[in-house]
Amino acid sequence: MNSLRFHYSTWVGTILLFVLTFSISAEEHKIYNLEESIEIAKQNNLAIQAAEQSLKSAKTQINIARSALLPRLLATGNYTYFKDVQKSVIYADGGFGFPIPGEEMDSMSMPSADNEADLIELEFGAHHNFQGTVSLSQPIFAWGRFYYGYQAAKLQYEAAENQLNAAYNKLSLDVYEAFYRVLIAQEFVEVANQGVDLVKKQLKIAESSFNAGATTNFDVLRAKVQLANTESQLVRAKNGVITAKNAFMSLLNIPLFENISVEGTFDIPEVNIKLDELIETSLENRPEIAQSRLNEKVGEKQLSVSKTRNLPDLSIFSNYQISHNERLTEMNRIWSLGLQINIPIFDGFASRAGVKQSETILKQMQLGTKQSLSSVEFEVRSAYLDLLEANTLINVQRETVTQAEESVRIATIQFENGLITSVEYTDTQLALMQAKVNRLQAQHDYVISLARLEKAVGQKIQ
Repeated sequence: MNSLRFHYSTWVGTILLFVLTFSISAEEHKIYNLEESIEIAKQNNLAIQAAEQSLKSAKTQINIARSALLPRLLATGNYTYFKDVQKSVIYADGGFGFPIPGEEMDSMSMPSADNEADLIELEFGAHHNFQGTVSLSQPIFAWGRFYYGYQAAKLQYEAAENQLNAAYNKLSLDVYEAFYRVLIAQEFVEVANQGVDLVKKQLKIAESSFNAGATTNFDVLRAKVQLANTESQLVRAKNGVITAKNAFMSLLNIPLFENISVEGTFDIPEVNIKLDELIETSLENRPEIAQSRLNEKVGEKQLSVSKTRNLPDLSIFSNYQISHNERLTEMNRIWSLGLQINIPIFDGFASRAGVKQSETILKQMQLGTKQSLSSVEFEVRSAYLDLLEANTLINVQRETVTQAEESVRIATIQFENGLITSVEYTDTQLALMQAKVNRLQAQHDYVISLARLEKAVGQKIQ
């Protein structure tokens, strides 16, 4: 009785564990669409996180540059303890132990043992000393050096914003390509499965004909070879899905052990585009071009800063100092106000070298802007041509699959009736599989070319 109860509990526990495991596995399977994938990538992608940190750093540089325009207030304090303080002696009648002007040291009467009582010992200073100072300084005139630096920092922040936007656009395109790479890999698996089913049907027909004595064993052997080849293609297609999913999850920074799939279609949107308008739009919208132009302005501001480093600057300062020790009856207070001018005389030609360096950097940024304009135009033209090519291939493949399917249907009837050979029947099957693959590839190339063109232009294309 106890044994039955034990086995019953074991079976119940096993079933519950299986159900729980199945439920967890079902919950872990995640299906992603394109929009969701892009948002997850923006949140998790490491390159985007690095660009966001660069933007925060640029924001901090604005605060640093602004601080040079504001007053500087500094408070200091110290306490000093002297174990021994300086001492001196004077005569009781008021004479100090120093020579009187006009007299020689030898003419002074030195104290003797008889008149040591007439000497008075004095201490100069105190054992406990406290001091505090508050200093204020404010630049008044520096030929715009600090203001130019502040403007350069603001321009650098705007450039960092455009750099982040460019990173977003690049990431969106990468996710787009990775998403549709998974999607087409999944479609290739479906096509491969259909091919296996067709070949299995061919093998069944060949075996039936062979058993009926209508054909030789050649058709059966050929069908078996074709089935092995088709199943090999199916295995490669499934491995292609795994590889595409791993690349997709890496881009989204998703753990590779998760079970995912993507959901989408190869819908072909109709677009009305003109190359000249696309190029003009891209030069206005691409964040890379805006970033290059802002960097060029930053270089101009930094050159202006370099030209002021060998010029005088003027500032105002004020100090308030307090001090106290045990010998004072009240605290000492000293307040001062003044102007300070700094006049560079010779700095080892550092200022001249700094100007030359800034001019070189500005020239590099100007060349960078020209290179960005050329690169963007080339990117638009290339994406435009790729889109036209993909659209042409789609039009060519539009009716091919339908025609190939009809050819397979007719060939199947003919093969069943012994009107065609297995070689001819296999050719029609291969033609159908190739037509489906070509159509999928053309659709994939079109949507990817459109995404690349939108990225090149910097906006959605209606």
